[in-house]
Amino acid sequence: MRFTVSEKRLIFITFVGLIILLGFALEKGYDKQSAIVDRVDQRKIIEFPIDINSASYEDLLQIPGIGPAKAKAIIQFREQNGPFRTIDDLVKVSGIGKVTAQRISSFVKLEGFPQVVGVKKININSSGLEELLELPGIGEVKATEIIKFREQKGPFRKPEDLLQVPGIGPKTLEKIKDMIVF
Repeated sequence: MRFTVSEKRLIFITFVGLIILLGFALEKGYDKQSAIVDRVDQRKIIEFPIDINSASYEDLLQIPGIGPAKAKAIIQFREQNGPFRTIDDLVKVSGIGKVTAQRISSFVKLEGFPQVVGVKKININSSGLEELLELPGIGEVKATEIIKFREQKGPFRKPEDLLQVPGIGPKTLEKIKDMIVF
């Protein structure tokens, strides 16, 4: 089958038209992707610690362990009861217990109020399982290992003695050393 010159021109023009349309379609898709990237790049960068008394909902979401429900609860509590005076006041917020308050204490500050974290000291040599579980990074397995270790080897004399307990390394020791007594 042979095409005439005018048929060849028509085929060529149609082909060029399709390429141009395809280019427009791809460009629009690319614009959507760049808009998504731009939105991600425009996220607010937060420097910790943040003031818990003036932090926005979005700021609170940046704190590890604080999701949408807890962020809303913090703001609602703050609006109803006034500013937080101590980190311990966070325990009064629905959904935030002692452990969560302790975990986020390094990410928040209290402008205009002294930053007092009323963490009770836990006697590592006499505390039971429940008390040991209050320590950050200590779950049921590590708490059981601490109890088992002190029953077999005697009382701990210094924080570094805890490094001999299976499952407790330097990072865990660093988290709890200011919260324990002997």
